Parts: sequence; C-alpha cells; structure tokens
Amino acid sequence: MQGSQKQRQQLSLRQKSWLATRALVLEQPITDFGTLMDRFAADSMFAEKHAVSNASGESWNGDFDAVAAPEVSDPADIIVEQLLDNGLIDDSLIDCVRFVVSDLDANGFFRKEVAAYAQSTGFTAAQIRQSLEAIRSAEPAGLGATGVANAFALQIARVIPDLPIAACTRFLRTRERAMAPGVIRACLKQYNIDYSPENLQRILSLLDPSPLKRLLNDQTRTIVPDIIIQQDPLTGSLSCIVPDAPWRLFIDPIAISSAREDPEARKRVSLELTRVKWINDAIAERTLVLRRIGEALIASIGAYLSGHADHPSRVPVVQLMEATNLSRTAMVRALQRKYVQTPRGTFRLRAMVLDRWETSSAPAKDALTRLLTSTLHSRALSDRQIAVILETQGIHISRRTVAKYRLMLGIPSRYFRDNQ
Repeated sequence: MQGSQKQRQQLSLRQKSWLATRALVLEQPITDFGTLMDRFAADSMFAEKHAVSNASGESWNGDFDAVAAPEVSDPADIIVEQLLDNGLIDDSLIDCVRFVVSDLDANGFFRKEVAAYAQSTGFTAAQIRQSLEAIRSAEPAGLGATGVANAFALQIARVIPDLPIAACTRFLRTRERAMAPGVIRACLKQYNIDYSPENLQRILSLLDPSPLKRLLNDQTRTIVPDIIIQQDPLTGSLSCIVPDAPWRLFIDPIAISSAREDPEARKRVSLELTRVKWINDAIAERTLVLRRIGEALIASIGAYLSGHADHPSRVPVVQLMEATNLSRTAMVRALQRKYVQTPRGTFRLRAMVLDRWETSSAPAKDALTRLLTSTLHSRALSDRQIAVILETQGIHISRRTVAKYRLMLGIPSRYFRDNQ
C-alpha cells in the first residue's frame, strides 16, 4: 500500500514537472528560444543544444532575418502593449487609450478638456479619465500630463508616492523653466515631505520635459512574428504559418552508451532523457497551439486581414480556447509577448483578442453609466437601489458589484454625487 502511494506521489510530481515545462515553453516568444535552450543545457550534464535542420537539410543558426519585420514605432502600440502587459487596462479601454495617445502633443502631453474631448470622440468622460490615469502610470513618467509642470510633478511622484500631484503642479507652474535641486527641495519642503540625497538624485534623473521623445528615441524596431498569416496573390485565400523554434535539446549518444554499465549513471541519463522529451514535446505543442490560434484568427477576422473589410474586430478569447482546447490560464500564457504578421501589418497578438470577462461586464457598465447620467434624480440613488433597477432591466448584479463597476468608471459615491 505504501509503495503504490509513493508511486502515485512520484507520478504526480512528474505530471507537475511536465505541466510546468509546457507552460514555460508556451509563453516564450520565438526570439527567446536561444536563451531558453541555453538555460536548460547549462543545468544539464548530458543535454546539448542543437540547431534544427530546415527542409533542405541545412542547419539553422537562429538567424531571424527571414521572418523579422522592421516596424516604425507607433506610440499607441508601445503604450497599449505596456499597459496590457502590466494589467493596467482591459479590452474595453484599448480603443480609448489609442485615441488619447494619438492626440498627445509632440512632448507627450494631453492639453484638451476632458468633457469637450468626450463629446468629440464618442467615449465617456470616465473612460477618458481612466485612460489618462493608465497612460500616466506608463513609462516614461510624464506621459499624458497636462503640461510641463504636471509632467515634472508626475515624475517626482514616481520617487515620492505621497506627493500631492495637483498642488505640486501649481507650485511648479512658475518654476518649470528653472528646475533645479533647490526647486525640488522647496517643493517637498512646502508639503512637509522628507527626502534623502538618493531620492533627490533619482528625481533629477527622471525629470524630462518631453517624455514622448524619450519613448521614441529608437524610431525603428525589429519584430519577429510568432504567427505569419499570408495571402495567396492569385486566389486571395489566407493561410497560417508558425515559424518553428530554431533549436532542440538532445542527449549526447556517448553519454547514453557510457551509462549502460553504471546503474547510478543510467538513472541520471534516464531523468535527462525524460526532461529533454518534455521540452521538445512542449515546443511541438506550442507550434500546434499557435497554428490553431492563427487559423481561428483567419476564420473570425479573415475579411479584415484580407482587405475585404475596413473595420478591424477582435476574436473572443472563448473562441480561441475552444479552437485550441486550452484553459484560460494556458491561453493567457499563449498570448503573452507574441506578434502576428498579416497582410495588413504586424500586430500584437493580445491586442487582437477580446477578453470574455470584459464582454460579460460591459453591458452592466454601460447600463450603470446611462442610469447615473440620465437625470438629476439618479444622483440620489444608492448602490443597492441601482442594483434593484438594473435587475428590472435583466442585469443581475449585487450591490458590491455595482460599487466595483462604479469605481472602475470613475463615478463617485451617492454622497459626493448629491453634493456636486
């Protein structure tokens, strides 16, 4: 009985190790496979990194020039990628963030009135404020500021989180042209904030009156696509290609033959063989998953990718999960840091996918916004009363969910709404 329990525990450990290896390989972009293979080979006494032969029998040295695509850096793409990677925005804000970034001036400042801008773009004022808040948390600090003084205040706040940004902006407004250590000291002293010489040095290194120029110092970047969607020039049909990893792990045959006589060495080589098999199987599974994702993209938004539709759309993540038979956790890993090369250009894979959780909450958020902006009487509604009204409209959410969505939309509580 004890022996069978030990076997089950060992089997469970092997399964966990395999799942961990598969997850690690799945989230790697193709450009990281050289480092990934080097790391596995360095941890092994027998495994070696070998280049994979192509169709002509020649070994590939990992040169990605054949599939790399030079791209002019687009501020909207860079900022959206950064915010998505850090979990600072969801799918409902992607389009709004792109609009706001496109209207930043040459220095990276947003100098428009939010209310007037909301009317001209069709987004709500709450969405624009959320987008601005997210942009101001991106790198480099100062993006989305209302001006130079506000940018300096946001940059100082990266080092001094307790800084009152609005008050600091007013303090720096007449001193922005002569920013020096003495001005920063005076600003912090004004609000009784303690600082150290190290913090002062960090603040001075962050100060930049043109954060957008810093973001775009490198005007061109090279992107290696993990999925390539091609269009046949004659038929116009789309097909999907997934560049395979240029390396595999192998066990040295000499190590295998030398271990046959030594039981201890044979055990170690057997473990290495299992480990290498897991990695190589995970690479093959990664290729299969990405190919299925590419085929799902063609099936869902093929009209846009082939040029037959002008308005882009995104694929629901639940559709990708069904097409690839992946769990949500595995799908999140598969979408990380991947790029898709299409006839329309090269896109970030995550930006082409619509999150299903956001789609389920969007109707409730829209109904909540309409209810609280419809009449003056709506200002006196509590979160519980709002939940009851929404329930009559077929939207069943709790009072706590109403409060959560209200905070996400930037709508204050009843007390503050009623006293505006």
